[in-house]
This record gives sequence, C-alpha cells and structure tokens, in this order.
Amino acid sequence: MLRATLKGMASRKARLALTSIAVLLGTMFVAAAMILTATMDKSVSGVISDAYSDVDIVVASGDGENGGASGPPGVAIPSIPGDVLSQIQGTDGVDRADGAVEGEINAIGSTGKLVGTFAPTIAFNWTEGSDEDDFIEMREGSGPAADDEVAVSTKFLADSGLDLGDTVTAYSYTADRAEYTIVGVFGLAGGRDSTAGETQMGFTTAEAQRLLTGGEDLYSSVYVYGTATTDDVESAIGTGDYRVQTGQEASDEAAEGFAVVADFMGYIFLGFGLVAVFVSVFLIVNTFTIIVAQRQRELALLRAIGAGRGQVVRSVLTEALLIGTVASIVGLGLGVLLGWGLSQAVSAYMMDGLPVTLLVPATTLWALVVGIGVTLLSALVPAVKASGVPPVAAMREAVNPPKPLRTITIVGAIVTVVGGALLALGLTDNLGDNTLTGMLVGVGITFVGITLLTPILSLPLVSVLGAVLSFTFAGKLGRLNAARNPRRTAITAAALMIAVALITGIATLVSSIKATTSDVLDTSLESDLVVSGLQAGANTPSFSRDTLTELREVPNVQRVADHYQDYRGTSVDDQDAMLSSSENLEESMGVFGTAVTEGSLSDLDANSIVVDETTAEDRGLELGDTVEVGFFDGETATFTIGAVLEDYLITNGWWVSPDYIEHFAIPKPLQAYIVVEPGADVGAVEDDVAQVLTDEPEVNVTNNAEFVDQQTGSLDTILGAVQILLALAMIIAVIGVVNTLVLSVLERTRELGLLRAVGMTRGQARRMITVESVIICLFGAVLGIAVGIGLGWTVQQALEGEGLDQFALPWGLIVTYLVAAVIVGLLAAIAPAARAAKLNVLGAIAYE
Repeated sequence: MLRATLKGMASRKARLALTSIAVLLGTMFVAAAMILTATMDKSVSGVISDAYSDVDIVVASGDGENGGASGPPGVAIPSIPGDVLSQIQGTDGVDRADGAVEGEINAIGSTGKLVGTFAPTIAFNWTEGSDEDDFIEMREGSGPAADDEVAVSTKFLADSGLDLGDTVTAYSYTADRAEYTIVGVFGLAGGRDSTAGETQMGFTTAEAQRLLTGGEDLYSSVYVYGTATTDDVESAIGTGDYRVQTGQEASDEAAEGFAVVADFMGYIFLGFGLVAVFVSVFLIVNTFTIIVAQRQRELALLRAIGAGRGQVVRSVLTEALLIGTVASIVGLGLGVLLGWGLSQAVSAYMMDGLPVTLLVPATTLWALVVGIGVTLLSALVPAVKASGVPPVAAMREAVNPPKPLRTITIVGAIVTVVGGALLALGLTDNLGDNTLTGMLVGVGITFVGITLLTPILSLPLVSVLGAVLSFTFAGKLGRLNAARNPRRTAITAAALMIAVALITGIATLVSSIKATTSDVLDTSLESDLVVSGLQAGANTPSFSRDTLTELREVPNVQRVADHYQDYRGTSVDDQDAMLSSSENLEESMGVFGTAVTEGSLSDLDANSIVVDETTAEDRGLELGDTVEVGFFDGETATFTIGAVLEDYLITNGWWVSPDYIEHFAIPKPLQAYIVVEPGADVGAVEDDVAQVLTDEPEVNVTNNAEFVDQQTGSLDTILGAVQILLALAMIIAVIGVVNTLVLSVLERTRELGLLRAVGMTRGQARRMITVESVIICLFGAVLGIAVGIGLGWTVQQALEGEGLDQFALPWGLIVTYLVAAVIVGLLAAIAPAARAAKLNVLGAIAYE
C-alpha cells in the first residue's frame, strides 16, 4: 500500500503541488510572526540593557505607571524633589547621583514643521559626564553650557534639516517657545542615531526643568553610582513614594516597555497567518475530496484484491502527511526568511535602524505542528469516505453521484440559529455585562454556520449569477458545471468568501464610524470652521492659549468654542476618566449644540463639574453629588456635579472649571470651533484664520467636512493595511479555484472528449471553463460581501450604546470586489481552460 501510495503521488505531482502551496503559505506566516516577536524582543532587550550598564542604582517615582527607568518614548513624569536627590547624594557609598529630567517636547525644523511626529522628541538634562557613559557618544561639539544652548541627537539633525551652529525653536506643553543654539551633536552606542525612532535634545538642568516641570526642582529619576546598595538608598529616602532598582532591573523593565511594539506586530501577523491556515483548510479538503473521487475505481480495485478499510484510510492520510510535512518544512524555512525581513523592516521604519539579532525560538516548531496537523485533519474526512468505496465500484463506470445536502444543511442551520440567538440576546440587552463578548462569540458561531450552509446557498445563487453569463451554449454548460456539484463549488468559494467577508466587515465598520462622525457634526455642531491637528504619532496637536484670543478677534468671527482635554493618569473617584474643559463652558456648549438635561451652566463655580447622562448613570451619580478628581500632576480636588448633559460624541465625559486647566498634561487647547457671522464669506474667514495659525505648526483650519476626513483618515490607512495582509488569504483562495478547475477538468476528461467529439470547438471549451470559474468567484465574493455586511452591522449595533449609531456601507469597496471577482475568475480559468481546449479527443473518449 505504501508503494502504491507513493507511485500515485508521483503521478499527480502538479495537482499536489498546488495543495502544498496553501500549506506552505499558512505555515510561513505563522512561523514569521513567531520569529518577528522573538527577534525584536531580543534585539530591543540587547540595546536597552546598555542604557543602564554603567548605572548601579536607579531611583524612580513609585506610581509604577510612569516609571522613571522606562526611557523614551515612555519617559517618566518628573516628580522626585530636589531634596530627595540631595539625600541620595549624601548616602554612604554613593560616589555620584545625577538627577534626570526627561519628557516630551516639540521642536520646529527648518521647514517650519514639527520634528519627529511619529516618534516623539525627548528633552533631557545634560549632566556632567553625559558624554562619557556607555550609552551616549559625542559626535561633534560639546554639551550645553548655557540655558540657550542645546545638544541634539544625530537623528534630530537629520529630521530637522538643521546643522551644528544653527538656531532651533523648541517648546513644551507647559512652556512657551524659546530659541536655542545647537552646540553639540551626539549619537547612541553602537553607531545608532536613536533607540526607537525618537529624536533627542539635551538642555541644561535649569532649562530642562523650565520646559518640563514649570521651573520646579523636580526630577524624573536619579542615577546612582558607587558601592551603596538598594537597601542603603531605601533607608535614606524611604520606599513609600519611590522605587529603587538596580541598573539591571531598570534595564529589564525598560526592555519590557519597548517589547510591546514587537509583540503587537507579532500578534497581528500571527492572526493573519492563522486566517491563511483556516482558508487553506478549504483548499486541502476540496483537493483530497476530488482526488479521492477520481481514484474511486483505483481504490475499489485495491479493496477487491484485499486492501482493508484501514489500509485505504492510512494510504490517503500518508499522502496528506507527506504533503503537509514537506510543505510545512519549506514554509518554516521561508518563514525564517520572512521573519528576518519583517524584523529588518520594523527596525528600519519604526526603530530607526535598531541592530537586529535573529532569534528562532523553539515555539516556531508549532508552525510545523499547525501545517501538518491542518493537512491531516483536512484529509481525514475524504480518507474515511475513501475507505467506504465498495469493491464492486471497480466494475462501474459512474461512481461519483452527487451526495445529498440534508445532513450538512441541518447542522449548518442549527449552528446558525445558535449564533443568531446569541446575537439576538446581545442586541436586546439580555446578556448583562457580557453583551459585547457574547455578541462576538455569536458572530463567530454564525460565521461557521453560514459556511456550513454554503452548499445549499450555492444552488439558487449560482443559478442567478450564471443566468447573466449563460447567453451562449458554452456559458450554459459552464453554469451547469458550477451548479451540479454544490459541495465542491461551495468549498471552493468559501475560501474566497472568508477573506472578502473579513475585509467587507471591517470596511463597513469604518464607513459607519465616518457616517456617525459626519452626522454628529452636521446635525449638532454649529461651527463653520475647525482648528485642529491630526495626531499621526506621539505628539498631541495643540496650540497657544493666546491664539484663542487672536481667533476671536478675526473679522466676521461670531463665536469660538475651545476644547481642552486630558486622559493621562486622570481619574474620577479612583476610576480612569477623561477630563475636558473650556474657557467659556456655556458658550462652547452652545456651539457644540449640546442640551443640558439637569442643572445649569450659567451659575457654575470653580468646584463644579459637568458630566453626560450615560456616564452619570453608569457611575450611579446624580445632580448635586460630589466626586474626587485626580489630575495628571498628582493634584486632587473635590467637585460637585452642577449640570448633566445630553449624550453627545464631542462632549461626553467630565468637564471641569478652566481654573484646573493648569493641572492638565497639556494645558493648551486641542481644538477650536469657529462660528462665522451670518452672511459672511466663510472662505475669506478661513484664509484670515490660516494667517493667525502661521506660527502654529501643529494645527490648521478646515471646514466641517474636511475635519471629518482629517480625523478619520487613519481608518483608511488601517483598512488598506488589512487588505494587504489579507491578500495572503486571497492568494490561497485563488489557488483553490485554480486547483478545483484543474482537478475538475481531469475528472471530466471523458465528458469533455465527448463534447469535443460532437462538435464543441476549442474556443467553446475555453469559454465553458471560464464561465464556471467566474461564477465560482462571483459566488464567493457575493456571499462574502453579504456576510461581511452582516458582521459589520452586528458590531455597529453592539457599539451603538458607545455612540456608533449610524450604519453605512462601503459601496466603493463592494463594487471593487465584485469587479475583482470577475477578473480573478478570468485569470484562474486560464490554465484549466487551456488544458480543456488542448484535450486529445480520441484519448479522452477511449474506454481503456
């Protein structure tokens, strides 16, 4: 049996190669994801371990959330007082203790734009010996000696377009702009320009504190050198408010923060790799099903000469094992190369050329397990069916009658009903706190149920789709071929359906978000122009408070609503909460079109707070209740609820008095909404506002429609990335169509020979196969679009309570995929159609 199996495989090399490609691609992506994660973790850990290699002890604030040793871009909040630094310096065994001041700032390059929008610009204080440690390497010039001097990293120099001796303008969220002379240029150990793409600027300690601490004598962390132990330092300063770590412990903690990026990227690729593996299941099942059907006479003969059912099963599974093993090993090898390439790409584009050390973890072998296991499981059902071929089948000519669809339809209907029931319970708020989880599980179950129902759905859909293409004799035959084996058509189309459904579902959700945002602005927002910026990276766009005054003085500007916001470490009654504020809350709410349901905005005092209805209801609060608010800088205050607002996307959350804006992480306005005088030329006012914003590189002025596009533009980028990643599943689906058609042509050799013998031309044969291919692809695309729309609608309904109350369809993408399905069908049919057209008529109709 083993020799027979091997000889059979040798005679079917081409068709088995197509199956192997699907296993190979899925295994490759899974392996690459694991290698990417492990490689970037190791590479980042290796670099960060150098950061504190010469530091004996690191003292940081004790909150644990903004650890002082985290390094850029996760720098700490300066919160260690100068007297604590003095205590550390006076501890026995401490030879030297340097206070570090670190934080994000903004700098303007030679083009007038911000430097480092994707990764932040980090300011730090240049201390004695900064250029003598093992982390910073001085390349040119020297460190700053005066408050108007700065040393910058080589990456800052490259990104800003400035040079040694030039003047650079810098400012922070709390400090006004100032000009500095670049007196030095430094790099990092190993010839690198940055750790993770950030740009850096070194100031004197006094200037760094002016920029980052409001001039207070505070530090982010303290680096200790000497023979003192962590216990010695803890005894000197106490452990309640500070964390005392060895340099190695601080390095390990910093590496964990950086590794999050690599882990995130790895999880994304692993997810898409598993989708590719799932899609390949359909291809493998279909291939083995067709191969077993074609070999029924062969298998029957083996049964007739004494082969048992177990031997037949083992024969088919051996074939699957060999295919899965070879394809998975090749896929693993290619996955190593892909993982290396992805690591290099992440290093180059996200971590500024971080040296990459390839690591292939033992867990990568799971990719082999996945590839081989999926192949064996996919071949199991066809193998069991093969064992049921009776010996008498060897004497029959027609041995492949279509199987009834009753069982799979009943099972699919039950699974779909279960999934639909979960969705219904979620949509009617009957799942309690598990609504979202229950609905997502329901989506998954429903998706499986619809996949099982695909064969029965193919009967009407293929007939309808085929009717458009069956205006010729060849077209009618193509439609009949696609319809006569619904299982095969359904499995082939299901692979394409999955990829299209996922993309359509995500696109529907994106369209719904855009529609909701646009509807909110169109129906409630009374402004004509919006001043804002797009957060494309680490920097949160803001502008000067003085600019608000200038905007109000622009001719034909009637009102200006301002919006301040903070979410960094802010809380209400010890629960994380976003805080907002406005210099004139009543006027701003009028521009926002927000109604007050309880209380009043006209008589609020500094200790009043305003909240929306849903937040108040969720917290069990009412008008007149008091809450404890925690701010970014550690300050706390007690507020009384003075008004409750109607739910509204822009104003949801907590609004505090402008007296507390100074405690925000960014005490500057993030947006301004401008109402133009009735009858005034909005375009002319927009030009005037743009002139006011000439010196504000972070923001610009747009009308409401442009504002929606600006704020939702990143969603289109995400959608594009998803489409690129799902292209792998698309490729496997296309291979599945090609494989099915090739095997189908081989299976129908005598039938095609008879058609050619009675007058079918080569062109008609090509058109017949082409129509069949296009119908299968269109069926998969139409079903995928329908399922994707259903998925998108379900998620939108689940999030309706969170403000996503508009449902919109991505019509452009839907049309694109329908057209793409036709093109894919045409391309997939090229090889099978050519094979059918070149068939030797006499050889095809010969009985033996």
